[in-house]
Amino acid sequence: MKAVLSVIFAVLALSGCSKSVDEQADDYVDVSFSLCGTKVKAYSQGDDGKIRVICDNDSYFLVKSEETLAYMQELNGAYCHGKGFSLFNERKNYYTFTCADDKNFNIPK
Repeated sequence: MKAVLSVIFAVLALSGCSKSVDEQADDYVDVSFSLCGTKVKAYSQGDDGKIRVICDNDSYFLVKSEETLAYMQELNGAYCHGKGFSLFNERKNYYTFTCADDKNFNIPK
């Protein structure tokens, strides 16, 4: 009986947490879509916390946090004129990205 209650509690706890994780993932995908300029083919967040997005046009980017995704929107507007990225990587001290129109940038953090 104790084991059954433990399993039920674990399922309820996980289902309660998964909704907020799913909502958070939806937010990331929404931002990712605007940065891809097309549909999102694959989206994942690894155990290391990094967010990986592959766009339908085979462009991709890798970021460390939600804050970086928000900053990417600013970079997209300022450097890519809102067209999105074909490549984006967050490095230790700078961001490296290529706009959809093939312009390359290294921006210090």
